[in-house]
Formats: sequence, structure tokens, C-alpha cells
Amino acid sequence: METKDAVRWFTNRAWSRAGAIAATMASAIPRRALRLGWRVLMLVAGSLLIAVAVAAMLWNSLGPGPLDVFIAGLRESTGISLTLAYWSAFAGMLVLALLLGRRPGPGTVVTPLILGPAVESMLAFVDQFDRPGSILVQVVIQVAAIGVVGVGAGALIVSGLGAGTGELLATAASDRTGRSEPHVRFGFEMGWLVIGVLLGGPIGVGTLIVAGLLGPAVANGHRLVDGLVVGARRVLPAPSEYCASSSA
Repeated sequence: METKDAVRWFTNRAWSRAGAIAATMASAIPRRALRLGWRVLMLVAGSLLIAVAVAAMLWNSLGPGPLDVFIAGLRESTGISLTLAYWSAFAGMLVLALLLGRRPGPGTVVTPLILGPAVESMLAFVDQFDRPGSILVQVVIQVAAIGVVGVGAGALIVSGLGAGTGELLATAASDRTGRSEPHVRFGFEMGWLVIGVLLGGPIGVGTLIVAGLLGPAVANGHRLVDGLVVGARRVLPAPSEYCASSSA
């Protein structure tokens, strides 16, 4: 092979490799953007579902979960808005988790920012309606709201953008103390409940219903959302197909 032919051969090969790398990168960028978009959508949808359910439990007056008892008590005792009460409570938990050595994910920070104003807005809306007078109807609303919380939490888990603030704090405390995470989480929940009641937060039989059903609801919600996402991936075209169709 002559020198000019060899140079031409190597040049063409280099250009074809560069083109292949560029094509791969071009297809990878939309794929990553699409995947991130789905994860952010799951995060926002999950946060809004939880906000709707919490507002329904507060309106139902049967008693919210332990952490919401604490947040409502913080609001009652300080006079701050419900949004600020949420942000203050979650900020304190986040700082404590950081001090214990756990770093949050982006979803850990974003979710409380959505929850605060969403719960307050939804509660202002449902407060326009009369509360149910039948205890049976109240129990049905409470159980339905817990189910919605489970689906919302499942969406947050599937998004993979960071553990919830409570989970992050419980994991950090478990690492430091050597105690099991469920026991640590139970201790925190009892602490929120006691402090919340002392601050004037609402408590009732609904609080016991939340404590008993929330764990199974989150597990079922996680399975449901994960199954829906897996099914959607099978039905919808792959990101590479979107790239191919857009470039055609």
C-alpha cells in the first residue's frame, strides 16, 4: 500500500469512528433526557398525590399520621402558615440527617418544597365543604387517603431521586445507633406524635389507622407503580426509536 493510500485509509477510519461516537452520544442524550423526565414526572406526581391525601386526612378530622400531627401542632403553636410549618419540620429533619452523616438526593429536597404549598392549597379547597358526620364515612375517607399516600410514596420510590426526609433520618440514626431501622423509625414517629399533641396538634382514631395501614399501603403502592412503569416500557417505543424517527 502506497503512503498516500495508507494515509487516506487511516483518515477515513478515524472519521468513521468519530462519526460513530458522535452518533452514539447524540442518541444517548435524548435517552438520558427522556429517562430523567420520567423520573421528575414521577417525583412531582407522587408529591402531589401525597399532598392531596394529607389534606383529606386533615379535613376529615379523624386524625392524621404522627408527623402530620407534629406539623399541625407546630402550626398551631407558632401561628405560621402550614407551608412554613412543613418546610421548617422537613428542614430540621434534613439538617439532623446531614449531621448524622447522610446526604440527601435531589428528590429529598424537592418533595417537601412541593408538599408544603400543595397541602395548604388543597386543604383550603376542601375546607369549603362540610365534613362528614358519619364515622363510617370518615373511616372510608381515611383508608382511601392512606391508599393514595401509598401510591404517591410508591411513585417517589420508583423515581429514584432520593429517599424521603423521614427515611433518610431513620437510616442515618440507625447507622449511628446500630439499632434496626424499623425500630428507629417507630421511635421517631412516637416522638413526633407526643410533641405534636403537646403543641396542640390533632390526634384521633385516624392516627392509629394511619400507623397500622401506612406500611402495607406504601408496599402495595410501590408494587403498583413499578408494575405500571414496567408495563409502559413494554408498550411505548424505546428512546432509541424516538431518536431514529426524529432523525429520519
